[in-house]
Amino acid sequence: MGFDRNQYLRELEAIVNIDSGSRNPAGTREVAALLEEKYRQLGFHTEMVSVGPEVGPVLVAMNAPDEPIDLLFIGHTDTVFLDGEASRRPFRIEGERLYGPGVYDMKGCSLLTAYLLENLPEELKANLNICVIHNPDEEISSFYSREVIIEKAKTAKFAFVMEPSEADGSMIKERKGIEKLKIHFKGRPSHAGDAPQDGRSAINELAYWIVRMNTLIDYDAGVSVNAGTIQGGSVPNVVPEHAQMELDYRYSNPVNVTAFFDMLEELQRHATEMEIGIDIEVIGKRPPMVDVPGAKALRSVFEDVGKQMDTFVSFKKSGGVSDANFTTSVGVPTVCSIGLIGSGFHTEHEYVELESILQRLDFLTAVIAEMRRRKMFCESADRLSVT
Repeated sequence: MGFDRNQYLRELEAIVNIDSGSRNPAGTREVAALLEEKYRQLGFHTEMVSVGPEVGPVLVAMNAPDEPIDLLFIGHTDTVFLDGEASRRPFRIEGERLYGPGVYDMKGCSLLTAYLLENLPEELKANLNICVIHNPDEEISSFYSREVIIEKAKTAKFAFVMEPSEADGSMIKERKGIEKLKIHFKGRPSHAGDAPQDGRSAINELAYWIVRMNTLIDYDAGVSVNAGTIQGGSVPNVVPEHAQMELDYRYSNPVNVTAFFDMLEELQRHATEMEIGIDIEVIGKRPPMVDVPGAKALRSVFEDVGKQMDTFVSFKKSGGVSDANFTTSVGVPTVCSIGLIGSGFHTEHEYVELESILQRLDFLTAVIAEMRRRKMFCESADRLSVT
């Protein structure tokens, strides 16, 4: 079966023109339904897994549901954009680039996954057990879908996270972990002129926390701290009763997260001493994507195939996160950001390089063929039973 670019573009237009922000369950469900039909046509068993009313379902498609997984593909159906964005700037083609909300991150890549599996040679598909996950909440830390991802990853031999490649085609081998908190401080109001000693400033405590947290920063070790938002107070002549901040802590080495939680305990003790109430809400959390046994061998396949095909292959470290953080946390060799080439994700300038569609299809097909040649998959000849 040959790749039909025009059909791909028609289907991509359809899903890009659906508003599917992370908090739009109907939109992510609609995108998942269009992808589900693609996998059903391939003979895959599909399931829409509910992970709560706040978000849409997780689409799980498998060609051998009862078997261990050779290749786990992961993508997401949500975008960062609010409702109305798709009608404001719908899918369009300008020259050799594709535009529209989520076209790069990552609707084009999610659709590419279905086309990759559709166009794999039959002899390559034989005895290859595949699972595809499209989750609805990656842009909000996969809070609802992470358990589905982790449970499938536990039975997988390799994972391909189909996030978009960088503008130069680079892929990702390591990602930082993240702890993202919303912290509310409750003090005691008082007149700032007549009785400042009777007040307990929520803002002062917040400021103290920022200063102390910043002592953890070690850029060389891959540790960063960012108080991204702060709010508090009412008027200048009242000791502020309330303050709030959103804190983003990122780290490369799992040992670094211990220092963060130690600091958090120290700061909570300080708040108690200062008679400040503290409420902490976890709004983001992922372990780091790290090298696990087998990861370097997997990347070597990509690098060797790149040389054979005269295709640029480079693996970088990233401070951003993805669902690859979960797959490596359970020991699965993973490559991330191997999807379409473009730039500008999370902005209205987001685009995909049109020529990268066929390039990535050919390249990833060759990678899977080389993995088969190197006997990296399970070898049982009678294991596969497509349902």
